[in-house]
Amino acid sequence: MSDTKPIQNSYRFQSDARQFGGLLMVMSFCCLVMPTVNIAGAFGPEGAINTDPSKAPFWGMIAGICVFIFGVVGVLAGYMAAIHDWSHRFVNVFLMVIIQTAWIGYITDMVAVGMGSRAAPEDNGFIPVAYNPTTTDVRFVGAMGVLAIMVYGFSFVGSMAFMVWSLHSYTTNNPADRCGSYFKGRMTTYSVVLAIAGLVQFLLGIWCANRFNVNVAESGPVSAAFLVVSFPGIAIFVGALQLINGAWGVARSFGIGLMEGISIPVYQVSLAFQWIMVIVLQVLVQVGHLPGGDKAQLVPFLACFSLGLTLMPAYLDHKTNTLPHTLPDNYYGEKRVGVEEAV
Repeated sequence: MSDTKPIQNSYRFQSDARQFGGLLMVMSFCCLVMPTVNIAGAFGPEGAINTDPSKAPFWGMIAGICVFIFGVVGVLAGYMAAIHDWSHRFVNVFLMVIIQTAWIGYITDMVAVGMGSRAAPEDNGFIPVAYNPTTTDVRFVGAMGVLAIMVYGFSFVGSMAFMVWSLHSYTTNNPADRCGSYFKGRMTTYSVVLAIAGLVQFLLGIWCANRFNVNVAESGPVSAAFLVVSFPGIAIFVGALQLINGAWGVARSFGIGLMEGISIPVYQVSLAFQWIMVIVLQVLVQVGHLPGGDKAQLVPFLACFSLGLTLMPAYLDHKTNTLPHTLPDNYYGEKRVGVEEAV
């Protein structure tokens, strides 16, 4: 491949580049939705912009603004790549860099939740005092909150970065490494992340079911970060579903459980069902059950934040099992470097 280059106007080349552009546009639009509540609250007439860099709200606001900026750029870049077959390496590099600023908010939240888990049971912010929590209860719920931020954040930031890096490979006319083996390694990673996310929610649901008599109407939910438990059974069910799909994804990345004799994409259907359950049960039902619309701002945030956790295993599984393990030299209609095409 050292003396060949793909033909950029070949149908297969354009189709693959458009895939990454379209998915970048979808994920970037989520970045526009996620921080808007906090940004509007901070800059609105009733809001107060926190200018103290020693406080978590300041860094949360900075992270939200950065997320909004790369969301706007990502939507435009994704649209141009998906519809107009246009992309530029400088735009891609800018996105690669600024996407990482999302970790400012996630790390800030993890530190805040971690510090909150050290509070005394009667002063904790995770479990209503009416449930008589112990120090162990507070620390366990806090630990689940930190792990949830970590895995959800990795899947979301990772999915954005993955699309930009892949689009950049096509922009610079070097897509040869986007073969089946490349996607297989990423499939394993994102499936493990999905399994951990499911395990976190599953364990939190079991803990709440065994330790507390959750009565949201009278005492409130158990919550840490964006995990809200109004009904422990829902947390157990959704968590188990994510855990199963994550473990299944890991197996599929090694060629186990492919179910090749079935005409429909069973794994993708299972992930679609999981996504619907996350939106309906984990998000709408659990948060919607809270009196007075408490934590309603979590609904659009978590609906967007959880997309990468489901989308990436589905997409990577498809690419892993449909692409050659190593792309042949003529996969994109490669031509010799320096040889002019016939007019």
